[in-house]
Amino acid sequence: MAECGIQNGARRGGQISALGALLVGLAIIAGAAGDHLVAGQVSRQSLHVYDIAVRFQIYNALGLVLLGILIRLWGKGRLLCASALLMALGVLFFSGGLYLLVITGQSFWAIFAPLGGTAWIVAWLLLAVGLWRASMQVKE
Repeated sequence: MAECGIQNGARRGGQISALGALLVGLAIIAGAAGDHLVAGQVSRQSLHVYDIAVRFQIYNALGLVLLGILIRLWGKGRLLCASALLMALGVLFFSGGLYLLVITGQSFWAIFAPLGGTAWIVAWLLLAVGLWRASMQVKE
């Protein structure tokens, strides 16, 4: 994902969008599993944590779809590529950590959530800066 040059932008953008769509689908599966399998096995508080993991995975997976489309259209953008990488890592660390926390009951996994949350914050800020810069290049 490091290289998003003009030649690689269209392909890389498609891959990023596909990853985002896959992560949305997996979040829907995780949500259904949480409702049907996990709900009867964990406390109400743990189920709430699980639901947060699902919801935030969907939000950021949709962000990846958007980033992929933008990279495909513009064919470049280090900020956008960095944002996509951080969004994907955020899903892994934040949602993955919370899923493992709830499923295993081991509090060790909670340490990964702040790392993922921080990755998401930086990712969305990079997206904002990338969009701002792109808007300044548009000629009216």
